[in-house]
Amino acid sequence: MQFIKANAVLLALVAIILYQQSELKEIERTLNYIYAVVQTNNNDIQATKEEVWAVNELIIAVYEAEAAADSDETD
Repeated sequence: MQFIKANAVLLALVAIILYQQSELKEIERTLNYIYAVVQTNNNDIQATKEEVWAVNELIIAVYEAEAAADSDETD
């Protein structure tokens, strides 16, 4: 009888471990999904940042061209 109880406890522990492993796999999949979304957002942010800098450089170039044109008109 003691042997059966010990085996039952052992089987219960194995069942708990297997259940927890499946839960850990689910958590891992969720974390991988979150990581992928964060990386995508990071890439979008980087692309937007580069676009903003490009527009900024264009504005500066136009401003400098206008300033040079104004300077040439006053000479």
